[in-house]
Amino acid sequence: MRTLLKNGRILDPSQDLDEVSSLLLEDDQIVGYGREFENVEVDETYDCTGMWICPGLVDPHVHLREPGGEEKETIITGTQAAAAGGYTTICCMPNTNPPLDSPALIDFILDRAASPEAGGVFVAPVGALTKGMKGEELADLAAMKKAGIIAASDEQFPIQNALVMSQAMEFCVQLDLPIMAHCEDTNLTRGGSMNEGSISAMLGLRGIPRSAEEIAIVRNCLLSLHTGCQLHIMRVSTWGAVEMIRQAKFLGAPVTCEICPMHFTFIEDHVGEFDTRFKILPPLRTQVDIDLIVQALADGTIDCIASDHSPHASHEVDVPFEEAPFGSAQLESAVGVTLTMLTHKGVLSPLETINKLSTKPAEILRLEAGTLKPGETPVAQICVIDPDCEWTFDRHKTFSKSKNTPFDGMNLKGKTMLTFSGSEIYRDALFPDSRYTLS
Repeated sequence: MRTLLKNGRILDPSQDLDEVSSLLLEDDQIVGYGREFENVEVDETYDCTGMWICPGLVDPHVHLREPGGEEKETIITGTQAAAAGGYTTICCMPNTNPPLDSPALIDFILDRAASPEAGGVFVAPVGALTKGMKGEELADLAAMKKAGIIAASDEQFPIQNALVMSQAMEFCVQLDLPIMAHCEDTNLTRGGSMNEGSISAMLGLRGIPRSAEEIAIVRNCLLSLHTGCQLHIMRVSTWGAVEMIRQAKFLGAPVTCEICPMHFTFIEDHVGEFDTRFKILPPLRTQVDIDLIVQALADGTIDCIASDHSPHASHEVDVPFEEAPFGSAQLESAVGVTLTMLTHKGVLSPLETINKLSTKPAEILRLEAGTLKPGETPVAQICVIDPDCEWTFDRHKTFSKSKNTPFDGMNLKGKTMLTFSGSEIYRDALFPDSRYTLS
């Protein structure tokens, strides 16, 4: 079976490649790219004129909710949503019920993700750093790494005890296992619902101070510097956090970080009349934070873009603001939001955009993904993006079980049209049929 993606703009940061050409697949592997393949006999042809042909996107931060939260999302619906978003590899967080703190649960995740009903997307599990994610006793990280975890994290239950975190880092150095950290001093955030400031005071909501994030980042960066443990900081939200990460990198700490679309799109004002769609953790900050975060994306201080896909059931978010859970569904909107808010505004070039969404997260977490080099991935992982497609995001037309998203009704420019993971796993309805032919 030979498939030709022709006339597209091939963007592969792993090869510093940006050229209009064609790419050939045979069976489930990439053969190569170049004009010489355009006259080869093939079974399928996709005309990708005006579109980007990129490595499949890699999301380092996804909540699939299974086991224990199947009313919010499942591995099957989550991977289908990922495929529709252009993702071929996603890293699932361990804060399920029960938490992913044993090899048996890692086996369960991998088996479910490989089932025929799933979306064909590779799922890379992140194991719990401590047993039960209680921040006290380290989980059996060695056994879980053998089972298939690619990193360890206590996600939304960050370790508060510096000694425990230091011991975790020392052990992970021995295992050559990255730690992914949500940085928050929970003593400062308990009971908080949104950014601490004039808006929270006006609404009568308890605020979450930026210092809670920044204190935890300083501590974790120092421990990373002293232990040599690879540390990936999840969802930064303040300009102070960015500056502290910049300094840690300058000092030689093996630290990387990610940003999520909501944190470069919305500010605290969007909470408005207690709109729970805008309740996330860390909370939405200010325009000054966005301005400096955007600069940090451009200069490389912020390494990659993650969705932080955090689905919730409708009955959970249709409650008073203080009672609603943090998070929103993001997988199917992330590409459109990123291109609209960053690429088309000149913050990131097309090649830099794909680097943040694919190649860099794969490099950070040492995944076999994020490249179009033949033989570098288990199967061909490709997404095709139409950067000029103008569309309106509709939460009712998504694969995710969750409909809690602030991007509903937002006009976007840029959309995933095709996703391949060995073979076609998603083709958007807007992809013109006339561009797809069987030879």
